[in-house]
Amino acid sequence: MKTCFFCKGTVARSPVDYMAQRQGSFLLVRSLRADVCQQCGEIYLDADASRQIDTAFAHKEKAEQHLDVPVFIGR
Repeated sequence: MKTCFFCKGTVARSPVDYMAQRQGSFLLVRSLRADVCQQCGEIYLDADASRQIDTAFAHKEKAEQHLDVPVFIGR
């Protein structure tokens, strides 16, 4: 059984909605399979999840959905 590096909680495989950022672009990958701490929510990506994110960025023009996100600038 895996434990969280930060809180020592139990880590289990679970689908998550994961927001990735690369060079000013944001991408939401829904239902990404990752290891997630059941106590604090820390997400651990394995090689397969990382490949899925890389593929999504490479083909982002083929996204199934686009979201309108309000942006606020902190002052």
